[in-house]
Amino acid sequence: MKLVKQPSLFRRTAFTVATGLLVFQLAAGLAMFVNLVLPLGNRSANDLADFLVLSARVWDELPPDRHRAFGIDLKKNHSISLRESATPLTETEISYPYIRFLRSALLVRLNPDQHPRLSEDNHDHFQVEINQGRHLLRFEFSKSRIPPRPTIALAWIVVLGFLATLGLSWLLARRVTEPIARLAEAARRIGGDGQAPQLPETGDAELANLAHVFNETSRQLQSRRENQATLLAGVSHDLRSPLARMKMAIGMLAEEFSSPLLERIERDISEMDKLIGSQLELARAQEREQPEKTNIDALLVDMVEAAEAQAPGLLKLHSFPATCVVTIAPVSLRRCIGNLLDNALRYGGNNKIQVVRRQFNNTICIGVRDQGAGIPIHLAEVVFRPFYRIESSRNRSTGGSGLGLAITRQLAETHGWKVALKSRSGGGVSAWLLIPVNPIDAVSNN
Repeated sequence: MKLVKQPSLFRRTAFTVATGLLVFQLAAGLAMFVNLVLPLGNRSANDLADFLVLSARVWDELPPDRHRAFGIDLKKNHSISLRESATPLTETEISYPYIRFLRSALLVRLNPDQHPRLSEDNHDHFQVEINQGRHLLRFEFSKSRIPPRPTIALAWIVVLGFLATLGLSWLLARRVTEPIARLAEAARRIGGDGQAPQLPETGDAELANLAHVFNETSRQLQSRRENQATLLAGVSHDLRSPLARMKMAIGMLAEEFSSPLLERIERDISEMDKLIGSQLELARAQEREQPEKTNIDALLVDMVEAAEAQAPGLLKLHSFPATCVVTIAPVSLRRCIGNLLDNALRYGGNNKIQVVRRQFNNTICIGVRDQGAGIPIHLAEVVFRPFYRIESSRNRSTGGSGLGLAITRQLAETHGWKVALKSRSGGGVSAWLLIPVNPIDAVSNN
């Protein structure tokens, strides 16, 4: 059954954690801005407004010969320049929130006719003008004297919090999903070759317990699989001995008595012997074969030539000019291709059969394409079940034993290969064996 693609657990975990932390960061930043940054900025603006108003009143009360000394003192100790202005200051729009706080504080402390004027020059300085009636006083101070802009401070907090949140979410999501990914890969191997690695029983208690339960289940399944294969092989072997004696006895009888019944019994015994042999192959197909360097093209040429002895002129081999030599299980590969060729010869309807060898990156594709009746789409996977035959008469001469494709699938899964059947648009079936190979072998063959 085809699964609907769902968002990964990693993505969901990371998104959930990141969303929660970001909402918290924004709420905390807003609370800090409202309850800390704004009050501090407002208080600082009030203090500066008090100082400017007091300095203007002191200047107004001092005799003219003391004005210069008072201005030098302000500049030296408070970094504020003070001078009299002959013309009113032209106000400009200032984006600093602190200056807005300062304007509001001055309006509260001055009379309506002392309307303060504020401006920003091109040299990173602010100017504040206070009308003292007899004197038009202009204060000037650098931007560096005022506190940092609250909005910039909040923006930095949000940006740094966002980056920290992303990193923490990624680490947490990876810590949660990495053991599950290892578990999924191990479960996939159980469904394939049955040789699942033992997972490390470490980490958090729940994940360690999950790994322990999986390891125990894996060992039990492996033990049952081995027992089933041993039982099947034992029963098949024990059945062959009496069949051999029966065949010998019938052979001896046939020397004295020639009878169609004896010939039929002898054929039945031979078919039973072949069926038991197929069952033994199915049991042995669960055992992984030791790989060795194999010339795929030479193996295909040999098998096609052998098959042409049964069907002269029907088979044709297509492969790349480059020789394909890889490390692979040769006997299992030969058995898989042989079963696919037998299937094509049986159902191909005496039409041409193409044997194809291709390579895409790190995968070798071997195809057997016939021009027979084809196969319904809904049966493309069902035919790999043991003893399943599309031909419903159960006649072995037309439908086979029903174990050939099952053996091919078992051999493929044991060695990490894939096998599939597809109907061709012009009629017939394409049977493909997909073999992942070592990247070094793939590069050398390309």
